[in-house]
Amino acid sequence: MKLLHEINWFNLFYYDYLYALSYRGKSKQILDILAQVKLPAVTSMPAYVRQAIADAYLAERQAKEAEQLYRTLITEKNYSDMSVYTAFYYSLLEQEKYDQANQLIHEIDHLLPTFQYSQAKGVDKSVHTDRSQYIGLRGLDWAYSNRLDIAEPYFEGLVNKTSNTDDGLNQLARIQRWRDKPEQAQQTLARLNGLVPVSKTTKINLMQNAQALGDIQAWRVQTDQLVEDYPEDTSIVKSRKELADRDRATIQHSSRFSRSRSDQNNISEGLKGSKDRELTTTLYSPWFSDNYRTFVEHRDIWGKFRQGNLEQQRFGIGLQWQDQRKSLTVTASQNDDADRQGLEAEWSHQLNDHWQYYLNANSQADIPLQAIELGHEGYALGGGIRWKENESRQAGFGYTVTDIDDGNLRQEFSADYSQRIFLSPHQTTTAGINAYYGKNSLNNVSYFSPKQSSSLGLSLTHEWLTWREYERSFTQRFGLGVGVYQQQSFDTQPIADLQYQHLWKLSRTWLLRYGIGYGMHVYDGEYENQMYGNLGFEGRF
Repeated sequence: MKLLHEINWFNLFYYDYLYALSYRGKSKQILDILAQVKLPAVTSMPAYVRQAIADAYLAERQAKEAEQLYRTLITEKNYSDMSVYTAFYYSLLEQEKYDQANQLIHEIDHLLPTFQYSQAKGVDKSVHTDRSQYIGLRGLDWAYSNRLDIAEPYFEGLVNKTSNTDDGLNQLARIQRWRDKPEQAQQTLARLNGLVPVSKTTKINLMQNAQALGDIQAWRVQTDQLVEDYPEDTSIVKSRKELADRDRATIQHSSRFSRSRSDQNNISEGLKGSKDRELTTTLYSPWFSDNYRTFVEHRDIWGKFRQGNLEQQRFGIGLQWQDQRKSLTVTASQNDDADRQGLEAEWSHQLNDHWQYYLNANSQADIPLQAIELGHEGYALGGGIRWKENESRQAGFGYTVTDIDDGNLRQEFSADYSQRIFLSPHQTTTAGINAYYGKNSLNNVSYFSPKQSSSLGLSLTHEWLTWREYERSFTQRFGLGVGVYQQQSFDTQPIADLQYQHLWKLSRTWLLRYGIGYGMHVYDGEYENQMYGNLGFEGRF
């Protein structure tokens, strides 16, 4: 009996110890104790201990184990409250079980009390605390299901009913930022000014907003302050890691390969080339003084033409500056023969959540390889504007003029509009329309240079998030474009493009994409059929 009594006290000590560790957010220590100390089966432990262990599994990204324990708590008589339901919901979500998570949301609605009552005489009933938390989770469920267009008006209505409550305004600001509207989110959070003490949620929201607005100094200061107070919080840990990423070098690469066929050899071999390749690799230094970084760049453009293989390689060095959604990039480059030096500058400015403009100038413009082979050079100026209502709808207009020293002045106008037309947790479909108009002052040159040409097209892109595990994911992208193309002196004819891509997010800091495509275009009234492939990656090391 004495031995049994000692075992009970031993178990009770660890039960309370595990609960205390959970309260302090020490999830890893909880799982270490379970692995090292001989204790009864977890399913036989008291409910409060099971919840502490389940929360630890969830925090340590072992959602499957957490789900199993939460299911035992849901059936525990008179135990479950909104904290259990919320954690259970997230354990399903992190396993991509969106249907089950959504079903749980509907079940919770019937399980929770609506009001709480005071025993004090004359005190009216009020909304139960758990019910208030559920109302917020229900709106977030729309957001997690990729329906930000429903979540935002949901929280706007909630804020209008509850006035300037901390929870409501923070939830609305979070959704606005997720919809690519950080300035509006900042204005929403400003409605909490003067409310003391400032809540942890508000502080985290302000930190994430500073990051979204490109205010690196404010983001860094706020992260450092929050690390001192909440070192284990996952949002703060993530922010700290992303700040540390800025102290690492970055590499970006993109390449495209194609093979073209045409009934007329003068098209596929003479004007456009029967094969081509374009590679661009950029290596960035770590950021310094918060807003600056240097880079080196290599570009290789190659094509197979009737007169032989033509190629240009360029090597460049540059400096990039970014601050509060403004960016300036200056690149000095030359070709491998060191006889074609150039300077390029690019400027962009996000005026607010909806409008952005950009300008660029290049003293060694991208002109056709045939022109380069003949010793010609070009100077280009360009610019454009983009409008973005939110993550689902945007439009743009661009203009470029290229002055080639063979006497040809090339002008190009482009416009586009896109709109997401279908959304679900793992599926996104976007439809768009695009237009192009170009003209050249010369057309009797060795490269494709129509006097006037224009096109109008429709596009449909579907993305299927096939697999995801926290920062890692695999997405398949399908693209279809159809339209018409008109060239002066030739009939208007249909054109089309079909592509298929894989996008891998290998880790938090490495991305890989590759794909294939087929295009059908018209040049001088003759069709060119092109098969192409592309490859790209980006990462920090």
